[in-house]
Amino acid sequence: MSKYETMRTDPANWKLGIVYCCNDDPRIVVRNLLPFGWTWNFGHQKAYIAILLAIASLLAPPFMAWQMGVRSTFAIGIIITVAFIAVVLVASRLARDPDA
Repeated sequence: MSKYETMRTDPANWKLGIVYCCNDDPRIVVRNLLPFGWTWNFGHQKAYIAILLAIASLLAPPFMAWQMGVRSTFAIGIIITVAFIAVVLVASRLARDPDA
């Protein structure tokens, strides 16, 4: 088990069992304690900027499409889906063990 996995599974780094906060962990996003999903490392200084960027990445594409005259709910739905998949792929990459 890597040192980052040890940090992730340490109950002292989890507030209320759901909020991960570890200043020593360099990852912005970590795998959740549940068997699926990720969570933010609120102990990392750049986590708050990453949260804002993730929200902007989800909201900006459909807003821009709407401003450009796209009124089809199907097209807007596809744009939101693609933006969501992009955010999930980036989160997956950020959650990897830095030493791996």
